[in-house]
Amino acid sequence: MKKILSALLLLSLILPSHAQKIYWGDDVPDNWTGDWENEFLTTPEKSNYVKTSSSTDVLQFINTMRWNSEFVHTVNMFTTIQGRTGVAAILSNPRVTSPEEAVKSGKPVLYLQGDIHPPEAEGKEALMMVMRDILFGDKKHLLDNQILIVCPDFCPDGTDNLILNQGTPHLIGGGRSGQGYNLNREGIKLESTEVNGLNKNILNKWDPVLFFDAHAMSRVKHGYAICYATSQLPTANQTPRDYVWETMFPAVRNQIRSNFGLETFTHCIADEENWPPTEWSHHRAYWFLEGKFVTTAYGLRNRMAVLVETPGHPSFERRIYAQYAYIHEMLEYTNQHGYEMMEICKKTDEEVVRNIRENASSGNLMNFVDGEYQSYGKVDILAYKENEAEYIPGTSVLRTKPGTADGPPVFIKGVDHLAKPVGTKEAIVPRGYLLPAYLSPLIEKLRTHNIKVEILKEPMTVFGEEFLIDSLRHIQWMGFTLTRLDGEFIKSTRKVFPAGSFHIDMAQPMANLAFYCLEPQTPDGFTGWTLLDEYLMMLGANKEQISYPVYKYFRKLSE
Repeated sequence: MKKILSALLLLSLILPSHAQKIYWGDDVPDNWTGDWENEFLTTPEKSNYVKTSSSTDVLQFINTMRWNSEFVHTVNMFTTIQGRTGVAAILSNPRVTSPEEAVKSGKPVLYLQGDIHPPEAEGKEALMMVMRDILFGDKKHLLDNQILIVCPDFCPDGTDNLILNQGTPHLIGGGRSGQGYNLNREGIKLESTEVNGLNKNILNKWDPVLFFDAHAMSRVKHGYAICYATSQLPTANQTPRDYVWETMFPAVRNQIRSNFGLETFTHCIADEENWPPTEWSHHRAYWFLEGKFVTTAYGLRNRMAVLVETPGHPSFERRIYAQYAYIHEMLEYTNQHGYEMMEICKKTDEEVVRNIRENASSGNLMNFVDGEYQSYGKVDILAYKENEAEYIPGTSVLRTKPGTADGPPVFIKGVDHLAKPVGTKEAIVPRGYLLPAYLSPLIEKLRTHNIKVEILKEPMTVFGEEFLIDSLRHIQWMGFTLTRLDGEFIKSTRKVFPAGSFHIDMAQPMANLAFYCLEPQTPDGFTGWTLLDEYLMMLGANKEQISYPVYKYFRKLSE
């Protein structure tokens, strides 16, 4: 409790207590990127921040890095439907070229990603600048104690699908992949080439201790240069999440203020029904308690995750500067504390497995399938009363109206901080799951999630419970059609599964991820994403009561 209270106190310290200059609005320090030869410059730097890098520009930049440094290795994570390559650069000193070499080094691995939403291009550019500073500038020490896997452009098809933008950059990428997917909704359902490639070639093989994902918001009224969040699913083990929230976030925040003159805070939106606002809410910022976001899903692996978002209305240079500041200070922190973070994650793996082995056979081990945000208490925030857009005189391009959302914001005390994830609905965690052979397409997805699945070589007799489905219905949520099942769990005294059935032993580190994917009542597990609809309708859903085909067993029985 003392640790949580002290973290909240640190989070509530909004204004600097020293003479550090704070930059507001579009302001950035002079010459903040340093002096570089032309071949080392990014597209925004070359264009006075009116252009962003194409997918080819990113590849050329990474190519320049590897031709001028011995500390770079590249991995092709995927090839998109339109034939573009998703490349990640692995930065390490000495160079490593395989997961096995990374393990042998003993160093923590971090994965950093930009452009999952190409209109939000500032993270892409900041990541390339940080790579440059590490390899050729004064940040070489950031490879002393860590290995960095950097993918500046995670959605290259969208990056090159240019559309007109208001403000800078003048042209931006489209928000979807070449297959038409919003890639930041692919954390669980795994339908896109890009997220499948990320899981198979990076997350499963390299096992990063931290996943960083860069984003931008639209026009907002808060006064922060960048906001941050972590994986908040109540289903996930809370130890890695608590470390990021209570220890890492406050430390990084203070260093950004001291070294970059920027104010940062949690990824929330204030209510606009009141002035001054009374709520500072994760939910209002569309950071829902669902697994669909890739960083949220990563928390189910007992690992750490950070998502950051810049406000969308400041200049492109300002947004890049904010992303650069956050990435830099986060890496300074992980370079000092990465081994500690690895140990936390390792112990969490062990705890998850031990809990299953010791408690799941009783049928009394529970975990959450849904949740809500509640209050951490009162905090002080920075906000503008107005943030209005107007046309630049003589043009057809919008800007922020002078006198709104610029200069120092208003300091507002005592706002309800609605960002505490609390579980609201539980289900029993089984000792294992059993699935019929016809669900093999789901098994492929489970294995892509790094969940171990075996095929029964002989029949298995078990005691457990099954979910009886009374009805199947669909709802619309955030532009998606999702499935909801009405029914209840019942115990079954004896059930036999034939050879060829799929068996998931839950005594594995990915147990919480398997639980989230397979439980029939998680909002966006496999059922929620309609991945079982075809099978359920074939079984007779909405015609008669049927059994959910994923069975939960507590104990094996002797014949």
